Amino acid sequence: MVENKLQRKQIIKAVVDALEPLSFVHTLWQGGAAAFNRVDQWSDIDFMVIADRDSIPMVFETAEKALEKTTGIEKIFDVPQPTPHGFFQKFYRLNNTSPFLLIDFAVGDFEKPDKFLEPEIHGNPIVHFDRKNMMLALERAKTRFDIFQLFFDKEYNRCNYLDAFDFYYNFAIGGLLAVLRMKHSPYHYTFRSKYANYDLPPEVVKRLEDLYFVKGPKDMREKYLQVREWFGTAVKELE
Repeated sequence: MVENKLQRKQIIKAVVDALEPLSFVHTLWQGGAAAFNRVDQWSDIDFMVIADRDSIPMVFETAEKALEKTTGIEKIFDVPQPTPHGFFQKFYRLNNTSPFLLIDFAVGDFEKPDKFLEPEIHGNPIVHFDRKNMMLALERAKTRFDIFQLFFDKEYNRCNYLDAFDFYYNFAIGGLLAVLRMKHSPYHYTFRSKYANYDLPPEVVKRLEDLYFVKGPKDMREKYLQVREWFGTAVKELE
C-alpha cells in the first residue's frame, strides 16, 4: 500500500511537470476518487486536461513520454472518437505498478461546455494548474461588462424597464457572478448562480441575494450601481 502511494505521487508529479510548461496546455486536474477524497489501493488516476484543440495530440505524446520515463507503459487503449462525453481519452496500464493503478487520461478544449466539474456528480477536482484560461476569461468578462453596461443605461433612460432588467440580470449580475467565482470558486466560474450556496462565502451569497431581488425601477438603478462598483473591485483583486 505504501509503495502504491509513492508510485501514485511519482506518476502524478511526472505528468504535471511535463505538461505545465506547455503554453497550449491550460488546465490540469484530477477527478475520480481523488476528487471525492477516497483514494485507496484500488484507485486509478483520472487526469483531466484542457488544451488548445490543435495541440491535443501533442498533449498525449508528452504525457506518454513522462509515463514511459517514470514506470513504462504496458498497454494503451485509445477510446474511439467521437466519445460520448466529447473528450479525447486514453487508458494506460503501466509497468512495474499495481494493475489497479491505471491512468485514465482525458483531454478537451476550452470551448467544450461540459468539463465534468459539477461537485455533486464529479466531486471537487484536485487542480494542479490553471494558467491561461482564467486570465482570458477575466479579460472577456471585463470587456463584456464594459460594452453592455451602456445598454442598461439606454433602456433605463427610455423607461423601458423590462429591457433594462434583462440587461441588469444577464450582463451586470452575470458578469459580477463570473468574476466572484473566479476569485472564490475558479473552476466553476461559468456556473452563474448554480451551486452558489456551496461555492461562495456566505457573506457573498447574502450580498448577491440582496442584489438579485429588486423592488422596482428606482431600486434596480441603485443596485445596478452597486453591481458596477463591486465588479470593479473584484476585478482589481483578481488582477
